[in-house]
Amino acid sequence: LYLFIDKILFYNTLKIRYKKLKGIKISKSVKTGLELKKELQKYFNRAEIVTKDYETIFVANFIEAIPVPDEIVFTLKYFINGFSKYDFSKLGFRDIGRIFDRLIPEDKRHKLGQYFTRSDVVDLINGFCIRKDGTIVDFGCGAGTFLVRGYARLKNLYPEKEHNDLLAQLWGVDISKFAAHLSTISLAIRDLSEIENYPRVFCEDFFDIKPKIKLDLLPKRYAATRLDRMYVEEKFPLVDAVVGNPPYTRQEELEDYIPNYKQKIERVIKKEWKIKIGKRAGIHVYFFVHGASFLKEKGRFGYITSNSWLDVDYGKYLQEFFLKHFKIITVIESKIERWFADADVNTAITILERCYPESVEDEIKEEEKKRKREERDKNLVKFVQLKVPLTELIPNLNEEERWRAIDDLINFIENKNELYEDERIRVYPKLQKELWKEGYDEEKKQYIGSKWGKYIRAPDIFFKVLEKGKDLFVPLKEVAKIRRGFTTGANEFFYLTEEDIKKWGIEREFWMHKENGKWVPNYVIKSPRECTSIVVDPKDLKYRVLMIHKDKKELKGTNILRYIEMGEEQGFHKRPTCRSRRRWYDLGERKPGYGFWIYIINDRYITYLNKRGVYVDCELFDIYPKIDDPDVIIALLNSSLTSLFSEVEARLGLGLGALKKQVYEIARLLVLNPLLLTEVQVGKLKYVLNKLSRGSIGSVFEEIGASSPEEVSLDKVKPDRRELDKIIMEDILGLTEEEELEVYRAVVDLVKSRIEKAKSVKKMKKGKGPDPEILAEGILKELELKLKKFP
Repeated sequence: LYLFIDKILFYNTLKIRYKKLKGIKISKSVKTGLELKKELQKYFNRAEIVTKDYETIFVANFIEAIPVPDEIVFTLKYFINGFSKYDFSKLGFRDIGRIFDRLIPEDKRHKLGQYFTRSDVVDLINGFCIRKDGTIVDFGCGAGTFLVRGYARLKNLYPEKEHNDLLAQLWGVDISKFAAHLSTISLAIRDLSEIENYPRVFCEDFFDIKPKIKLDLLPKRYAATRLDRMYVEEKFPLVDAVVGNPPYTRQEELEDYIPNYKQKIERVIKKEWKIKIGKRAGIHVYFFVHGASFLKEKGRFGYITSNSWLDVDYGKYLQEFFLKHFKIITVIESKIERWFADADVNTAITILERCYPESVEDEIKEEEKKRKREERDKNLVKFVQLKVPLTELIPNLNEEERWRAIDDLINFIENKNELYEDERIRVYPKLQKELWKEGYDEEKKQYIGSKWGKYIRAPDIFFKVLEKGKDLFVPLKEVAKIRRGFTTGANEFFYLTEEDIKKWGIEREFWMHKENGKWVPNYVIKSPRECTSIVVDPKDLKYRVLMIHKDKKELKGTNILRYIEMGEEQGFHKRPTCRSRRRWYDLGERKPGYGFWIYIINDRYITYLNKRGVYVDCELFDIYPKIDDPDVIIALLNSSLTSLFSEVEARLGLGLGALKKQVYEIARLLVLNPLLLTEVQVGKLKYVLNKLSRGSIGSVFEEIGASSPEEVSLDKVKPDRRELDKIIMEDILGLTEEEELEVYRAVVDLVKSRIEKAKSVKKMKKGKGPDPEILAEGILKELELKLKKFP
């Protein structure tokens, strides 16, 4: 259906240039889908003959592959014939391009991670990367937005350049026929007056392409009388700029679409760069690495991707790759808006410049290598946070003024060599060699990664606190072990109420354990909502967890065996998590933690005290302190300083506003080293924790007594909260009251910004599929609206 629409719209657009083309009019006698396809193909064949071009757009096999149900033929006829009413010469090409952009099927977007990019984001990336004589490529070109705006950028830099010469600088690739088709049209309509008008857009899998490979491209002109089609070979060039919005798809999702795709792209990367990337990395990581193979020296890379690589564990592979093979020009995030309405991710713009390649194939002299390494290491990486909507920085003016505003913004960022902040933008410069040093483990002799997001999001007070306590902080893993709660694979089997247990007559040894000679239930927390205060009270808990550590032959004649057999009848034993265990029904021996941390955090930070030895589900993480006074660790983790560190070092990949922290992230969280505290300080912390445990902990806004940074004052902070924070920030770290206020303001601001950013777009509703009649009406109404603006 969508291919029909863009073919028909393009056909009508060609009528502007080619007067011999007649308007499409489907006769009343056409009743079936097959008859409709044959009728349309007559017009498309005529378009090929008249234009002597655009064969891949109008080729018959596209139409033949599309099933057209007879029941929608009437609607399509109405839609198609409606186009003939309009004079398309009155429509600007930009308007036509916008209509094309709206024709991307929503249900195709997630399958290959195709989310289409706002023009202000595209223009900023293109502004950083495109030079007037450079060759540009987008390896996931979609509707052609980067290429079309790249055309506009080149036209701005080189106004006298001819259309066909501009097209020769723009290359596109997309695995989707529909997307490649749409990109071709989007570029072609920039100037239909040109006879030499065939864009270099290829429908290929990016990972099948390598530099200098030869690909087939239709000649710009061919004899209209010939029935065969002569193709020419185009050698895929090394380029001056790689730009785009690579797919957001995770590797495991790609396996559903293309079997063994993961292994394929891993082979490509390993062959080119001799590197291996973590299993959890999304395909955008591979786009970065493979794309680097196509860049010339000093060529620029500009992508908008998920920002998760800044902070997550698999991001270390990308960080190391960037640090070795590029000057990192800038990484840009927005504090207040999400740049994609449809993808549930937060994003960052990354701009890189190819420099001294350290691959095994290089034959650069050692002196030159050293010089380029020093040049790279001295590069100042600009971490940028935008504090206003991008449209305020890039206004929707005419092309010349718009590009001038973009160039001004780019020059501003690139020339800021010291920390800068105002009400619109924050720029944090960081030497590239310092980023390497920060993430390099001298003992292991390897790069292990670091959290770079803090240089974008962290307020000044964060760095002040680190400086004042530079010898006092340690990663949590040095003073406590972190372990995720049960991942059962079948909660409905393992978590039972006492009523369920009595109904089955399950023997007590499987749902209780002995503690000080007494039988105690295996209490389990499924959700932190079950806890009313810091201290876990088993009376509040509904469920008990089954702990079955025996083979079936040992269970003969028991009710628990009967229950296990019931579970197998329902197929629980075939579920992946259950199947991976030696005994699918055995969760293994486990000791409850002394406290636990929440997996998903919204606006409430709380670390629970678990003195009663309750088990936890995978929504929570057990904490096993390694020190003699475990209460001290629970007290430290409930401080506002922990909230600040958690926010700053969080991965904000989730576009819906919540934070998710994995075991390794909690283990790396900085805390005051309890072993360096005095007896008096330890006593104070334990005393305040005892006071906190008698009440409840609310959201950070409730605890601090402010819903915005401007409302923060020390006297509004909850008394117990203030007492705990004062011991840590004032007594131990020596912060002034003004600095303590900065901590509270920062916590409120970071949490509020994270949540409000998620609300900056409304999630689009997902339907079961497109309604042809609504789609047809919508496009015709848009055309009417556009055309009414003309006399």
